[in-house]
Amino acid sequence: MVALGGRVLRTVRFATERIPSAREVVNATAAVIAGMRPELETSHVIAGVGMAVPGLVRAQDGLVKLAPHLGWIDEPLVEMTAEATGLPAYAANDANCGVVADSLFGGGDALEDIVYLNGGASGIGGGVISGGRVLTGASGFGGELGHTLVNSAGILCHCGAIGCLETEVTRAALLESVGASDSESESLEALLVEQYATSGAVRAVVDAQLAYLSIALRNIVNTFNPARIILGGFLATLHVVGGASLDTAIRSSALRGPATEVALVSSALGRDNLLIGAAELAFTGVLRDPAGFGSPSEGGRNAASA
Repeated sequence: MVALGGRVLRTVRFATERIPSAREVVNATAAVIAGMRPELETSHVIAGVGMAVPGLVRAQDGLVKLAPHLGWIDEPLVEMTAEATGLPAYAANDANCGVVADSLFGGGDALEDIVYLNGGASGIGGGVISGGRVLTGASGFGGELGHTLVNSAGILCHCGAIGCLETEVTRAALLESVGASDSESESLEALLVEQYATSGAVRAVVDAQLAYLSIALRNIVNTFNPARIILGGFLATLHVVGGASLDTAIRSSALRGPATEVALVSSALGRDNLLIGAAELAFTGVLRDPAGFGSPSEGGRNAASA
């Protein structure tokens, strides 16, 4: 639950034993909202439900065209969520949500040219703001930087290509290198920092991922000329461990002009980044017309997004 200004009021995690279907996500979302709603509505007006999806989300209607790691194809997520909750619903690609959140409340500092690169369990996504506008493409599918080619002799990606960034740089490989399970992902940074200095095997895995990531960053710098590249998720962890090598690679391999102007940073919002970005989807209408939001009797209450 997020309030205006990027304030996270409450976080609820709904554990699942397997990858959920779109319908199961909608049912869980509706159940969580129903449980919070009586308390929430005493002090807030609910603006809607915002969802950050690791996949291709059609801008026109929030249809999830493809979320390969979830196994979703042509799922009307926004429509189903609105029906189940009785609230306005919105959805967008997770990295596009992330770049908006960081541009407003994190390391973006309201800059007009930013690239956000997020690494999660399901892969790597990118969000781009250029000239102050989020680049979404004709249908909302733009910014798939996780499918940048970084290894022509690499692993086959689910998209059908070889050597995509998200097949060569993975959270699973980092967890495996330090002997941790997926449930221990929150400890990944501490484990990598500790073992990178003492284990040659861990260092080899991390250095290989840093090398592939640096190729993608070089391409991003040359293509978009951003003022800042923000790394989120486990990519922020890689930045903590090997940020100096990434900076060196950018300076030495990207074009001299954009390479000297860009700053590489970790997301200041941490795990709340996508949550805040998803909430901004629901707040768009509120911010566009504050006077028209809610009824006159609701004027003393604050807006919140689930």
